[in-house]
Amino acid sequence: MMKTTPLINSTISQALSLFVLLTFMVSCKEKPSSDQAPLVENTPSKKEGVKVITFGLYTTDKATTVVEEFAPTLEKLEAHLTKELQYPVDLQFKITSEYGKGIQYIEEGTVDFSRLGPASFIIAKKRNPNLELLAMESKKGERVFNGIIAVHRDSDFKTISDLKGHSFAFGDPLSTIGRYLSQAELLKVGLTHKDFSKYEYVGRHDTVGMAVAAGSYSAGALKESTFKTLVENGEPIRALMKFDNVTKPWVAHPKLDREVIAALRSGLLDMETSSVSKDGFLTASEEYYAPVEEAMALSKDF
Repeated sequence: MMKTTPLINSTISQALSLFVLLTFMVSCKEKPSSDQAPLVENTPSKKEGVKVITFGLYTTDKATTVVEEFAPTLEKLEAHLTKELQYPVDLQFKITSEYGKGIQYIEEGTVDFSRLGPASFIIAKKRNPNLELLAMESKKGERVFNGIIAVHRDSDFKTISDLKGHSFAFGDPLSTIGRYLSQAELLKVGLTHKDFSKYEYVGRHDTVGMAVAAGSYSAGALKESTFKTLVENGEPIRALMKFDNVTKPWVAHPKLDREVIAALRSGLLDMETSSVSKDGFLTASEEYYAPVEEAMALSKDF
């Protein structure tokens, strides 16, 4: 049975009931309720012959939203692995609210495989060159999706050059969109940190959007899917500009048996649709992430 294990603080009490419900939904077999209770540390399966494989994830939105999104995909993957490997497989979440922890978990092998952002993958790969790409998410058959620089709906800004002298909310310091790519776009028009009245790294994508909506910052960088959700929920923000990002990679630690890595890869690539990547997954190569690595180098000048 797959269980959630978020390493988060303020959202634990709010997310508890949903975590338990989703754990039950993904389960193919019952375990004592005491096994389902812990939310801070993993409780590996004690059943003989069950292969426990841990999936690592850091939250870019609310923990409840993230678990709800990923649980159906992990359920499909668990079923595929059990069939392909011909022994029971138990996929378990290990969730953290920190990008750095998420990178560390897959780098060191605390988790068996992870979904990372492009910049996080580049960092993790440099620390552990033996990490293996499994697949990358598909967006309508492409390997590209959009980042957004958002402003308040009622603002007069027309281009990102107009942000000079105003405030900016970035996401996590290790975020591809929330930091590296957005800073690269600002640098292209000659803006550096000195050109803003203030700038801060505020964390999750939804936190960025809400801060701009509230008027706490003049602009902010976030992923398009979160931007759209906020707009649909009535938040008064609009897109000042869009920029390309490469879709997210799923990565395995080399400690896994080759047959398990192969089964994980085939399980992802065989999904025509998933709850995470509506259009399934595509084959992955490090060369697709070269533009992100270039932006990371450029952002040092911000």
